[in-house]
Amino acid sequence: MSDIATRWDVGAGTGDWALSVAQSLIWTDERGDSIIDQAGRPVAAQFTPGTGLVVGDELLTAVLISLFTDASADLEDTIPDGTDDPRGWWAGPIGSKLWLRLRSKATPTVAALVKHDSEQALAWLVEDSVAAAVEVTTEWTRPTMLGVQIIIRRTSGDVRALAFSHLWETI
Repeated sequence: MSDIATRWDVGAGTGDWALSVAQSLIWTDERGDSIIDQAGRPVAAQFTPGTGLVVGDELLTAVLISLFTDASADLEDTIPDGTDDPRGWWAGPIGSKLWLRLRSKATPTVAALVKHDSEQALAWLVEDSVAAAVEVTTEWTRPTMLGVQIIIRRTSGDVRALAFSHLWETI
């Protein structure tokens, strides 16, 4: 089953449905590097003629929404822009706290927080039996760039790996 593809624009920090502008849409990060699957192939969505929308990969869409929708900050969280806006979605708990880490220093603690935030945001995949397990690893790919790898073991036995590179630039 396919869904309407959600495209993430890292530079703008926004996600939206992808409209067809070509026959295939390769998912990229802000540097133009392809987001790759476990076989090292670029993740792509195919255009469905006549719809105007790109049909995509429902698991990738679920991961993008889970990671890049802002979860509400807790009272003890420090808001990075200095305001008291906890963000979050009005209709319920969804998303991650990755937005709280965007302007953090490159430390092992930040990598551990991003790993924890990602695991928490994706936990529903296991709770709702979409996946049997979700594994998240983080590493500093450059002194100021944090990369995240997510391995999803589906209940069917299939394994899906997504590598997000260069998503968080620190100051």
